[in-house]
Amino acid sequence: MTTVLAVLALLLQTQATNAELGYRFALPSGFTAFPEARSQKDMVDCWSEATPVSAHGAMILCVQRMRGVLPREAMRQEDVPTTTQLVSFKWKEFDLQGLRSLVSQRGEQAFVLVTQVPLRREAVQLFLSGPADQEARGQALLTETLASLEGESNWLSASERSGRLGNIAGWWIGIAVAVIAVLVWRKRRRAASR
Repeated sequence: MTTVLAVLALLLQTQATNAELGYRFALPSGFTAFPEARSQKDMVDCWSEATPVSAHGAMILCVQRMRGVLPREAMRQEDVPTTTQLVSFKWKEFDLQGLRSLVSQRGEQAFVLVTQVPLRREAVQLFLSGPADQEARGQALLTETLASLEGESNWLSASERSGRLGNIAGWWIGIAVAVIAVLVWRKRRRAASR
């Protein structure tokens, strides 16, 4: 019975979908459209808690386009502001880097979590922010959102990388065998002509 209820809950959960960028994910429960935040540059969509859990305000989740693909090179802590920490998130089998920052908004402490997702068509950034007293819940929500995010990546998985390395190794072995065969053939020909 609980499995049936869990499946029904998943089916009823609102999906955020963008065909142009090639992603789909389940919105956190209780989040509704927040179109006012879309006025910022390259902001694709935003959602906010309909009923904030904290007395200090609502959490906001946004997707921002990056207008390019995401390379695999990792950021370094010295490359980010001192008030920002590098954190990691999981998406599919990939370890994504993210940023965590505490900021002050209208005299209230707030957290900001950002991670970049290497989608094949174009990378996107996911932002989740809210009152500082909700940071642990925010991290859990962003983790759940990434777990539900579907889309093709421009990064190769470990199995795809090993498959490509296997193909490359196969070509090099084939070339080496061919070179050795030609050398042996020439050596035999020379020996036969003497």
